[in-house]
Amino acid sequence: MRHLRVGLTYNLKDDLPSFLATTRDASAEYDSEATVNRVRRALEHGGHEVVMCPYGPKMFDALRNSRPNIVFNIAEGWEGRARESVVPAILEYLSIPYTGSDPVTLGLCLDKTLAKRVAQSFGITTAPFAEVTSALSDVSSLNLSFPLFVKPAYEGSSKGITGKCLVEDAEELLDTVNAMLGQYSQPVLIEEFLPGREFTVGIIGNDTVQVFPPMEVRPKGASDSTAFVYCYDTKVSNGEELLCPAPISPALEEELRRLSVEVARAFKLRDFSRIDFRLDREGRVNLLEINPLPGFSEVSLYPLCAQAAGFDFDTLVNTILTIALRRHGLACDSSERGHSIEKRKECFG
Repeated sequence: MRHLRVGLTYNLKDDLPSFLATTRDASAEYDSEATVNRVRRALEHGGHEVVMCPYGPKMFDALRNSRPNIVFNIAEGWEGRARESVVPAILEYLSIPYTGSDPVTLGLCLDKTLAKRVAQSFGITTAPFAEVTSALSDVSSLNLSFPLFVKPAYEGSSKGITGKCLVEDAEELLDTVNAMLGQYSQPVLIEEFLPGREFTVGIIGNDTVQVFPPMEVRPKGASDSTAFVYCYDTKVSNGEELLCPAPISPALEEELRRLSVEVARAFKLRDFSRIDFRLDREGRVNLLEINPLPGFSEVSLYPLCAQAAGFDFDTLVNTILTIALRRHGLACDSSERGHSIEKRKECFG
């Protein structure tokens, strides 16, 4: 690959405006300086010049003025269900190529309720659910069977997920839903709880997709994971055990791999992503959530899954970059890149 000027767009935990820091997990999905520098170094080791473009008011001008050949995007945005779509939308406006999924896919996947409806339309199994947008006083209309699981509809990185999200009766449900509505100011998703094992699967590629070995996520030191909740506190305290490759049958592994590709095609995921699954009490695989913008920290699940597939971190980052360049038709030919730059100059000065 030729040497490129690569923009790196990102959110730092410390840059979150104080008016948005309304919960203790408000910055959970954002990156530390160590993670951002880890990605930067990987790109530099690939021979590229890296232009740092932190999310915020100055980002647009930084992108327009630096005119990168491509942007490696790990920015999550600040608020709203379309927050992950903001940077890709700006990059499309500026005609700058970038890694990862487009604004539509990012917004769709962050809206957990909408994502479940789309999954169902493609015949992908997901737990029965309901969405609540205002305070509950009666649960009889939900038509769901206890135990239930409650979570914010527009959050990631286990924000809002605690042990209290698993509810056994109507009283617990009312208390949890109404508290969550007040705390997170967004709809609440209620699902029938899946008591089986939990897995996550990383994928890389587009027309040709490589599926990483499935990873099992389970409580550390526990023999029974049927009531396991992969919550924010578990992540912070390293209370989970990550097994990759997962100790599963060849049939279950094949099913997880097949469904991962099916989900990627249905949601038009691009370049790289991670998909979460959980088994129901009959052992059937259910889609939990889709993460088209997975993390890149030293403890993030996606690079750990990639490591099990033989990717060291630098190779993973630069492979994603190459895949995105190919998708944009910019993998090799410097004249194509030059044309793209000149096109942006004409439009944006």
